Amino acid sequence: MSGLLTWNEVGQLLKASPIYWLHTTNRSGAPDASPVWGVIVDERLYIYSMRSTLKARNVERDSRVLVHLESGADVIIVHGVLSDLGHPQDFPEIVDAFGAKYDHPAERPFLPSSDPAFDVLYVLRPQRALRWNLPDSEASMRRWSAEA
Repeated sequence: MSGLLTWNEVGQLLKASPIYWLHTTNRSGAPDASPVWGVIVDERLYIYSMRSTLKARNVERDSRVLVHLESGADVIIVHGVLSDLGHPQDFPEIVDAFGAKYDHPAERPFLPSSDPAFDVLYVLRPQRALRWNLPDSEASMRRWSAEA
């Protein structure tokens, strides 16, 4: 299954995951990684945070990011740019999508609908993606590019 990957396929793979790893670059140029929640709405990945967090400060300085799933055997890695959309409450459809995805009672306090401290919503503007599966990563390698 080597070859090209569509963005729709990437979105479907991302949609199923409850946790994403977000990699940003700190002030010294070193990488930082944070687990985040995200939702896919209209084939776009949205994540939220608090502007006071290190990841938000990093994104404000350098919006280039890398997002990947937790698995090291079923891999999807997306390179892109996070765009600051403003306060999550200004996007009720996206906030509702988070509530539908993260619907366990223990998760609710950590949603932007429950905690106004979550004051920034981002959308990922993807540039390229890479996908593979183990045990045969070489045969399963597929790529997507916004330029393709």
